[in-house]
Amino acid sequence: MLNRTVAIVVAWTLLAGSPTLAIAHTPRVASAAFQREGFVGVRVDVDRNKVLLEIPAERLNKDFLHQSTLATGLGALGLDRGQLGSSVVVRFERRGKRVLLVRDNWSVRAPNAKPAEQRAAAEAFPTSVVASFPIESEANGTLTVDATSLFLSDSYGITESIRRAQQGTARVDANRSWIDTARTKSFPTNTEIHSVLTFAVDNAGQTLRRSAPEANSITMEVHHSLVALPDSAGFHARQGDGRSGVSGPQFLDFSQSYEGTYHNTIAGRWRLVPKDMAAYQRGELSDPVKPIVYYLDPGIPAEYREALREGGMWWNKTFESAGFKNAFFVRDLPAGADAMDARYSMLYWVHRAGPGPSVGPSFSDPRTGEIVRTVVRIDAWRSLIDYNIYAGLLPAAGPHGLSVSAEQFAMSRRRQHAAHEIGHTLGFPHNYIASAQGRTSVMDYPFPLIALNAKNEIDLSTAYAPAGGAWDTLTVRYGYTWFPTAAAELTGLGKIVKDGLSKGIRFIADQHSGAEGSIPDATRWTEGVTAFDAVERTSKVRRLLIDKFDERAIKSGEPMYLLNMRFAHVYLHHRYSLESLIKFVGGMDFTYAMRGDGQTPTKILPAASQRRALTMALDALEPAALAVPERVLALIPPVPPGGDADNAWLDYAGTALDQITLAGGLATEVVEGILERNRAARVVLFSARDAANPTLDDVIRIVVNRTWGATASTNAGDQALRRTVQEVVLNTLLDRAADALALGEVRAACELQLMALKTRLAAISSGTAADRALRAKSVRDIDRYFAGRDDPKTRSRYAVIVLPWP
Repeated sequence: MLNRTVAIVVAWTLLAGSPTLAIAHTPRVASAAFQREGFVGVRVDVDRNKVLLEIPAERLNKDFLHQSTLATGLGALGLDRGQLGSSVVVRFERRGKRVLLVRDNWSVRAPNAKPAEQRAAAEAFPTSVVASFPIESEANGTLTVDATSLFLSDSYGITESIRRAQQGTARVDANRSWIDTARTKSFPTNTEIHSVLTFAVDNAGQTLRRSAPEANSITMEVHHSLVALPDSAGFHARQGDGRSGVSGPQFLDFSQSYEGTYHNTIAGRWRLVPKDMAAYQRGELSDPVKPIVYYLDPGIPAEYREALREGGMWWNKTFESAGFKNAFFVRDLPAGADAMDARYSMLYWVHRAGPGPSVGPSFSDPRTGEIVRTVVRIDAWRSLIDYNIYAGLLPAAGPHGLSVSAEQFAMSRRRQHAAHEIGHTLGFPHNYIASAQGRTSVMDYPFPLIALNAKNEIDLSTAYAPAGGAWDTLTVRYGYTWFPTAAAELTGLGKIVKDGLSKGIRFIADQHSGAEGSIPDATRWTEGVTAFDAVERTSKVRRLLIDKFDERAIKSGEPMYLLNMRFAHVYLHHRYSLESLIKFVGGMDFTYAMRGDGQTPTKILPAASQRRALTMALDALEPAALAVPERVLALIPPVPPGGDADNAWLDYAGTALDQITLAGGLATEVVEGILERNRAARVVLFSARDAANPTLDDVIRIVVNRTWGATASTNAGDQALRRTVQEVVLNTLLDRAADALALGEVRAACELQLMALKTRLAAISSGTAADRALRAKSVRDIDRYFAGRDDPKTRSRYAVIVLPWP
């Protein structure tokens, strides 16, 4: 087995990069003359609609970075202004009368092997010739090539995005495309080329028709940067560690022995080097040789600029844990600078046709993981969503109003929001257990912590965290602490991880935090020490909000239909905590343990907690919990002419607000969550390992008894809600029984309960006509299943209400 110390020492030597690029050069706009002093000379031949590159001999066969960025967005389909495309290592190679742009395969390597072994690994997988440029002239060892075929093509993949979304067939029309000369420039370490591409679209879909003035003719801009690779001195690949959370390039590593996995990960990080080495090594804070600087998009509205800057600057304080002061800055973009210039890392303000995610990607050197540039995209809609949450609280605010203003609430979220997205661009992933550990990280998804004070009034005083937390400090230490030698780094990183483990600072990643997950505390959009605490708090807040909800949730003179989206947040206030609670059923805690680190790899959650969680989850499906007061139903009309139907998130039965579908959607989330395929399998597995754990038969019987076995209500509205939940339970049992991917014992348990349910229903003759109708339909559905004639598509379903992320 390859000794890990040796591996890091070799990686230190072989996988190198350099300081980020300086920003101190005046651009030279492309014109009739080449910019020969630039990284690659460039000229736009406007008459022939061509872009020409001048490649000196010293640039041939030398690797550099080709980066592409979407300069203008589509407003939909995930194609945003400022969206980062690829950042790949390429080189120019001459082949006769052509120059080829060649890309090696950095996803495969053997960095710690002998040269012949490195070649064997490289030759086992293909490289790519990205483009071919005809040579137009040659003088004094410099080649002039026609690069139009690359820069006036859809190298970004816009046509594929349109095709995948079934919005038509698109192709670049070169006659309506060109190179923007004003934004095509050359600098000593980078060359910038700005393409304006017009796409001819056949059979344009509705989304394109909404987004573009002419759906069959869509013009978008793509910016290309040819960038010198970081210098090889002073930076090396840092080994990743799944316990630290620091993320970066992953690759097949064929220099590992048979005792390895042929998989390797290196940490993604910016270059930070102490300016005062002696002080740093004495444990004193040092300025870095070059700080990390992000710039604010001039298009960010004034009221948001300082909030985004302040949130971003939380990281400056966190970097002190790695021994650096003044390591991170968020500044205004200098006047006259082009935000697409590869030398600027940006925070962009992104508009879309509707709400969407904010994103924190980065460009890095795939050889070493060194981050060299980012364009953070901040969604403009997020504050509208947060205001909807805030406005839904107003009727229950009490005589003194809410403890913070709407602007304070929105800007607190934006500070956290900026810190979160910037965190991704520093090399840090989501950590979805942080909220349950006292907000240890800005990298969790935070729902506002809304509590009730002693007077039963809404309390927003701690709605959002005011700074980063202990896990952020730990990851910064792992990613950015400077070490003088490879041996010191190996020892130092081990101590950092051990320190985090000793303090109980946990990390759980995206792939283990979804609705199907097994750790209740690792759930998106939750706040609370435990899922039980969260459900109790959010349910109490929800009850107060529903009881008090009225027209005060909108401003005087606003259309009443806007209450629809405000009430949606009120009604579903507890949905994320319910998702967390359900994870107790078949629940198992686990860690990303390594042998000898003292962590417990896996631990089945207590049987009592599983049963308690199941009972609490089903409490949320009782008619009293699901009911919408008549006065609320009477308040909310349909969307008027000229209104925005996209802001009517709750369904209408034609014109009347549909409380049955609303309740059915929530019931679908809860019941399908309880009987989710993997969760049901874990219940089977865990009960086989320990008889104290609930069996799947126990779980299903409790669900059926609480719904189908409940006493009928004399209140027509409550009984309608009861039938709604009953129908959801039957649908879910039928779905899971027919699930070819489910564990066989899961399917068998569902079939057993279906037969028992049929027998139960056949023995009941009382009830209203609606009750009898549902029972008769349910018996027919069960019979069709066992006769092999069940078609899930023909069964009635309740739509789950999808709310934009807060």
